Amino acid sequence: MSQKLWGGRFSGGVDARIDAFTSALSFDRRLVSHDLEGSMAHARMLLEQEVLTGSDGQAILAGLASLLADIEAGVLQVEGPDEDVHSWIERNLTDRIGEPALRLHTARSRNDQTATALRLYVRTSLVDLARRTGLLLELWLDLAAEHRETWLPGYTHLQRGQPVSLAHHLLAHFWSFEADARRLRTLHDGGFRSPLGAGALAGSPYPIAPKRSAELLGFVDSYPNSMLAVSDRDYVAEAIFVSSLAMVHLSRFATEVILWTTPEFGFATLDDSIAKGSSLMPQKKNPEAAEILRGKTGRVIGDLAGLLSVLQGLPLTYNSDLQEDKEGLFDALDTAAASLECAAAIAGGLNFCPDRMAAALVGGFLTATDLADYLVAKGVAFRSAHHLAGQAVRSAEEKGGELWELELAELQEVSSQIEADVFEILRPESSAGRKRHRGGPAPESVGDQLEEAAGALGELGDWLDGIEASPIRRAYDEGRLAGDAL
Repeated sequence: MSQKLWGGRFSGGVDARIDAFTSALSFDRRLVSHDLEGSMAHARMLLEQEVLTGSDGQAILAGLASLLADIEAGVLQVEGPDEDVHSWIERNLTDRIGEPALRLHTARSRNDQTATALRLYVRTSLVDLARRTGLLLELWLDLAAEHRETWLPGYTHLQRGQPVSLAHHLLAHFWSFEADARRLRTLHDGGFRSPLGAGALAGSPYPIAPKRSAELLGFVDSYPNSMLAVSDRDYVAEAIFVSSLAMVHLSRFATEVILWTTPEFGFATLDDSIAKGSSLMPQKKNPEAAEILRGKTGRVIGDLAGLLSVLQGLPLTYNSDLQEDKEGLFDALDTAAASLECAAAIAGGLNFCPDRMAAALVGGFLTATDLADYLVAKGVAFRSAHHLAGQAVRSAEEKGGELWELELAELQEVSSQIEADVFEILRPESSAGRKRHRGGPAPESVGDQLEEAAGALGELGDWLDGIEASPIRRAYDEGRLAGDAL
């Protein structure tokens, strides 16, 4: 059994069952690279502040760098009897450099150490999710550009409502995920302060420089309050929330894939690469990936509910309940990342059926609102026009045809103000084409929307290209961790 980080006050050993129950190494070991990076920043700050001697500081930095190099090369695995990744790092660092390793924990607690590593991990994961979101956005943008004049019904209550273009429909998904990407960017850029220096909860008597630690790690600032620094998990909740909302948007897309690929809709077919079959029914081609994608949404929402349940009612400051912040977070981020990959594959494997979409424009009286608007233009109050258009729908329904198939005389029985020009607006493509305002489905409006979407995607790409490694990580990569200037 490895040496505990806290055993001096104890005369007896811990029950093996308690050790197993409280151990975190099985899941927090994925923080190892980020914990090492945080430790490098802490050691560098202590060295600059002369809390560590030059020889001790350089030995610690060299040892940490060697551990990180071996971890990233895959030659060292995080495993052993240690209770958590922090104990594992200290044990392995001590094995490599001896007594100086025991000085690394000066002016630091596992409380601010854990909080730092977790923040670094989340920040990295947000960038990864943003990249995956960008790839999906690019795919939808390309698909939309091909279908500016592919017409289909837009739905409310899963009932046919008004004509739109397929491009307009796909861009609705685009903008939902563009908003998700902006939330990821906002959280990444403004949601992280460094807890280093908070210690267990009350700071440190050493001449430390928390703002310097924050600078070395690329955080926007250090915490203004040491008690909050070690207990704050808002950023974890926000990361899971952003993931949950993205999953809700993915679930909506998945549901449409499931519906649209049924024979009843027939708006799309599944490429073999994104379908599964039945073990019993040979004819089946099932949208299993979309169904599982939809199902995983509940899982991530559950991760959010679980974390909020852990956090509610906790007193300041650190409580071991907070150990439960990690597995749900890891699951949410992992699931969201995999789901974005899956959604991109699904979107790329859909084969749209414009003929079936066009056929669905008939039989639902989708231009009834256009008739009401036509009457409004003739001076009829909208509520009255709405009622008259409903009467016209009833006439067409009784006749077994569409509004544009009624005779002019039949329409004039509804309202004498209807003239022959009404037929110019009753066809579905005419309906959509007249809505030329920003955000409308007319081809020219969709063209403007495509340009705006391309600009938004470009901004995301520029942001991703501009992400830089932290100063401490750059110093590690360049072999100057212990240099005079950093």
